[in-house]
Amino acid sequence: MATVETYAVYLTTATGTNSVGYVVDNVLWDGASAWTPPEGTAVVADPDRKYPIGSTYDPATSTTT
Repeated sequence: MATVETYAVYLTTATGTNSVGYVVDNVLWDGASAWTPPEGTAVVADPDRKYPIGSTYDPATSTTT
C-alpha cells in the first residue's frame, strides 16, 4: 500500500503576478496513483511542510525531490 504524503504544487511557468517556483497548492498524494498536476506546474514531496501556499520552491538549489 502506498503512503500518502503532502506535495507542494509550484509554477514552472511564470504568470502575470507570480514567478517560477511560486507554490500554488498543497495536495495529499501517494506519488504513484494516476494524477497529473495542472499545466505549467510541477510537484515536490513536502512531508515537512516547508512549502506552504504562497512560498517559493527553488528546484535549482534544493536537494528535495
